[in-house]
Amino acid sequence: MSFVKVSREADIVYHFDENGVARVPILTGECKDCELERVAIQPGCDWTPDIYKLEEHNQIFLFMDGEGYVRTPREVFNIDEVAVFVPEFDKEKFTIHCSPSSKNPLKVLHAVSEIAEYDLNCLRHSRMSLPRFRRLSEAWLYKEFNTAENVKQLTLLEHRNLGRLSMGGTIDQGPTKVGTHIHNELEQWYIVLPGSEFTYYAEHEGERDEIHVTGGDITFTPHSSHHGSWCEEGEAYKYIWFELCTDGYPGDLA
Repeated sequence: MSFVKVSREADIVYHFDENGVARVPILTGECKDCELERVAIQPGCDWTPDIYKLEEHNQIFLFMDGEGYVRTPREVFNIDEVAVFVPEFDKEKFTIHCSPSSKNPLKVLHAVSEIAEYDLNCLRHSRMSLPRFRRLSEAWLYKEFNTAENVKQLTLLEHRNLGRLSMGGTIDQGPTKVGTHIHNELEQWYIVLPGSEFTYYAEHEGERDEIHVTGGDITFTPHSSHHGSWCEEGEAYKYIWFELCTDGYPGDLA
């Protein structure tokens, strides 16, 4: 049995409720501290998610496809490309709206994580200003030693500034690769964006998985797994990585 788990876009069936919203849990039980669901909102419809106290849950919303906006009592954030939104816990309610002119339903990956003691220490000590809304085109750039020269690597949610959660992206045209590396503390999801196609591999306790993924697929890889990927001629990297640090990042917070 494969230890890398995959939620295939082609396997998802959305059943819309009377409000034009469909919610499909995915990869259930794979990570004990985080639950994911795919959400689709039909054009012209709204979704008002639950909100949580700082001591209860952290949550993020990744907008993968479609157009619309997030409305809070103070601001409106336009969704016109891939973007991430993090609410300010239970400080204010918010609504996610799919534009009536959107060609497709607004597709959202919604992640709700448990708050551990490390999260509380981080979030009370120093955290990013919330709510956070950041488009992919606004992400910070960084570079890892194990990637091909032209691979663009991006940060959307900075490590430790949202407790154990972080998020970024990878963009390039094939042929290219991300070399073998390991995250001893990180549970990791790859969210493959529309127009992307590549082969992902991972090794864990003597097992090796190679998985070909396309736009809309979402993978989960447990911590302490060597992994990497390659992209053939005519293929493309465009994916979001989302990580949860199991016991917190090593080192002092101060």
